[in-house]
Amino acid sequence: MDSPPANVRPDIWQLVVSTIMRVDPTYARVPKRSVLHWLLQNTTTREELDVAIDVLQHWRMRMLPITQATTQIVAETCIRLEAPDVFVAMLMDRWKYRQLPINYNMAKFIRFLGGERLDDAFRLFALYPFYGLKYDAPAYGALVEACCQGEGEEAWRRALIVAEEGLASDPPLITKEALAALEKRSVEKGEDEMAKRYQSLADSLSLEPVSEEPAKFDEKGNHLV
Repeated sequence: MDSPPANVRPDIWQLVVSTIMRVDPTYARVPKRSVLHWLLQNTTTREELDVAIDVLQHWRMRMLPITQATTQIVAETCIRLEAPDVFVAMLMDRWKYRQLPINYNMAKFIRFLGGERLDDAFRLFALYPFYGLKYDAPAYGALVEACCQGEGEEAWRRALIVAEEGLASDPPLITKEALAALEKRSVEKGEDEMAKRYQSLADSLSLEPVSEEPAKFDEKGNHLV
């Protein structure tokens, strides 16, 4: 077995190599999905994440099953290791990775992408229908929050467009947190009337705060709605 790459622990590398060997079509017994989950959850560096994603690619190209919980683990790992590009690239390449995102991790990741990676936030938002997901209030709210984290007039313009699109839906697709972010940015920009409007909307719509509870899955890895 080759020596592990830089910043990849020997035990992680050994598991990577053995798992890739076992997902080969000529191997009789395939590894359990829990091995893949353990590998993703125990990565501590970007380099370890990269080799874990390589395992996931082999896994999916062999058409071995994953669950919604698998994609949730990938999303949380990319957030933990501050590697947003990995999750975005995976979702953009449906043929290679065949992921199963849910509304929860999509909205959470869009919010995570706010600021410097705003274009990627919009790319993820655009992927909802491709993964059979319906646009909901957390989706619009997360994108508005991501825009409000950005600097400059372009980010603010995007925030207003997304917010108005969500508010135009019936019922309105927006979150309490998004309206608070819009109000705050309006105050910062000296737009007092606009700030009052968003405050008034937050009061009149009686929105519930976005739940901070982590997503829950059943024993088969399916999201419990």
